[in-house]
Amino acid sequence: MNIIFFGAHPDDLEILCGGTIANYTAAGHTVWMAVATNGNIGHPTLNKEQIAELRKSEATAAAERLGAAGLIWLDEDDEFLFDNLPTRMKFVDAIRQAKADIIVTHNPQDYHPDHIACSKLATDARILSAVRLIESAHAPLDKSPELFYMDSIVGINFTPQFYVDISDTFAVKMEALRCHDSQNAWLKRIFNQELLDVAQIQSAFRGLQINRPHAEAFMQPSYWPRQGITMPSLQAR
Repeated sequence: MNIIFFGAHPDDLEILCGGTIANYTAAGHTVWMAVATNGNIGHPTLNKEQIAELRKSEATAAAERLGAAGLIWLDEDDEFLFDNLPTRMKFVDAIRQAKADIIVTHNPQDYHPDHIACSKLATDARILSAVRLIESAHAPLDKSPELFYMDSIVGINFTPQFYVDISDTFAVKMEALRCHDSQNAWLKRIFNQELLDVAQIQSAFRGLQINRPHAEAFMQPSYWPRQGITMPSLQAR
């Protein structure tokens, strides 16, 4: 199965579904990680170009650690992700590049504007990716992928429908997050928070809900038609 995960920022996917990605790659699924923005404002001393280069390097290392088929770097400005024609086409082309059967992206009720924009872009690009007369660098898909939303950071405005047990891949998730050293330093500076602590607490909390050490949470929105394809290893609460 081909699955594309869209995150608004470098490190979003690792925090919210890094264990799931590691589960799926270990099981032989083809997983692509797409990052919408380049994180180019989150550093106390570097300029925007230097930050973006650093964040891409860290995201690439994390994707490799999780076993992803590749990192798709959409390179939009951090904190200024908008739904417009060029950006929407980047999302369409990313889905086609991945030959996606399933799309996973942010909860549309998330608190962060970039997360909300990423969710809408990925959701709207889903159908467009299979439309023949919408031209991009990659060929249209034969059918529209199915769509799932991942948890929000610290669970804000999110009620899970499904869980993935990541107890066996939690350590790999943490290793991938350690690749994002610059982001962790930035979070400590402005919020006095450790990136790994946030991820560990949330994974343990979602695990508690299904009586497992660690889990990640997801939901599927209502839409029509559906193809009957679902994410692997989902557990209902």
